[in-house]
Amino acid sequence: MNTRASLWLALLFIGLGISWPTTAPAQGGGDLVVSPTRILFEGRVRSEKVTLANRGSATSTFRISLIDMIMDDNGQMQQAPEGDTTVASAQPLIRYAPRQIDIPPGGTQVVRLSLRKSANLADGEYRSHMFFRAVPKENAGRSVTDDTPLEKGELRIQLIPIYGVTIPVIVRNGQLSVEAGMTNIAMNAATAEQPAQLQVDLTRSGTQSTFGDLVATYHPADGGEHIVVGRISRLAVYTPNTTRRVLMTLRVPDGVTLKSGGTIRVNYRETEEEGGQVLAETAYTLP
Repeated sequence: MNTRASLWLALLFIGLGISWPTTAPAQGGGDLVVSPTRILFEGRVRSEKVTLANRGSATSTFRISLIDMIMDDNGQMQQAPEGDTTVASAQPLIRYAPRQIDIPPGGTQVVRLSLRKSANLADGEYRSHMFFRAVPKENAGRSVTDDTPLEKGELRIQLIPIYGVTIPVIVRNGQLSVEAGMTNIAMNAATAEQPAQLQVDLTRSGTQSTFGDLVATYHPADGGEHIVVGRISRLAVYTPNTTRRVLMTLRVPDGVTLKSGGTIRVNYRETEEEGGQVLAETAYTLP
């Protein structure tokens, strides 16, 4: 007798807020768009809201949760292992509703967040990530399009992707400090396969994370016009990390050549919404 078996695997894809645009689309799962892509409770702020928009053609269901995530030195994010204490979690401080929503095509829904912190909460920055996870349809994975009979002992696997988006939720309490810098700047020359790239290490010290825009500007040696040749928006270095290695692709306009003796100045600045203060600067002189 032939043995038939079907193993259904759910692949979880979490989209990260490193260098995201103002809204963060999640492919599939109803084409979810989340705005804003970062929540900050600071000062007297006690409530916030997130708007979810479904740009897909069918009603989609999304389940909402808070998870803790850690960043590696290359800026990649992953869910923190159970019991990890390196990140000060904001989960005990945040209340939110609803926990699950259905959004019709073209529709929007609002998730409301509130901050509940005790009077004796220790000074510091607390961070978790709000996870908007697409819920598969009830009949997802119940049929196999390949009707080819299985051989004896054969295993048929169907992969069912489940999509989602995460955004950071940050609580700052008390008197905090931060200092940013840049080190180890270097340049990879352009090749036939890829444009020139600038490497730089962002550094962070203090009791809170950094968040801002990284911009590279070319300054010709002859004093000509300054030209923006690279930009990465909304770049974070989260606590407790002290370094984030960044690789920026340079976009040199047609007719412009990066000449020897010229300088590429790199500026890391807070977003305009948060004041636009310069966090760190450095420069690279072209050989």
